[in-house]
Amino acid sequence: MNNYRKIIDKFRSSKEELLLIDFRCIHNGKEAYGESGDRNYLNRKNLILELYGKYFAEDKPLIKWLLQEELKGFEFNIPVYTTDLCAFMLYKYMTAEDVYDLYYAKFGAGSDHQAYVDIELIFGLNIDETKTFLKNEHTQRELNNEILEAIEWYKSNQDAKFRSRKEYIKYFETKKIEVIKYDLES
Repeated sequence: MNNYRKIIDKFRSSKEELLLIDFRCIHNGKEAYGESGDRNYLNRKNLILELYGKYFAEDKPLIKWLLQEELKGFEFNIPVYTTDLCAFMLYKYMTAEDVYDLYYAKFGAGSDHQAYVDIELIFGLNIDETKTFLKNEHTQRELNNEILEAIEWYKSNQDAKFRSRKEYIKYFETKKIEVIKYDLES
């Protein structure tokens, strides 16, 4: 068993964030274009790829933690592929409340994320159920309205073809993952 898998398994059982200290997003201190980066990106990328190889609903706390670290890294121009991978893993085991994290994965980290992360993620388990949840959830009204507006804007495009949840999962696991792995290994 490799070290990344050991960390994943230990975190799954303990939820101890100290295990993840070497995976936090930390700016490398450089400001020049092409030099600014995250000191732990490669280590975190390898952890994410290992996790994708075998993950479960019990891994949601780790997936959410990794997603948050990835979103911090957009200021340092880290690739969007690891964010997309974390967002997909969360999507696969999501509950209605996870729509907020998925919305931030798409819209909370700049234009590269907006273009690359698929909109189906914020459609949730089912677009109508997601809309009902957002309309009835009263603790984050402003954000709920923002997400509802985004959903309606995308749906208003009559030429757009959106995948169902089942179709999206199949697409990601059979096609998009190959592109992501290629880009992450290049």
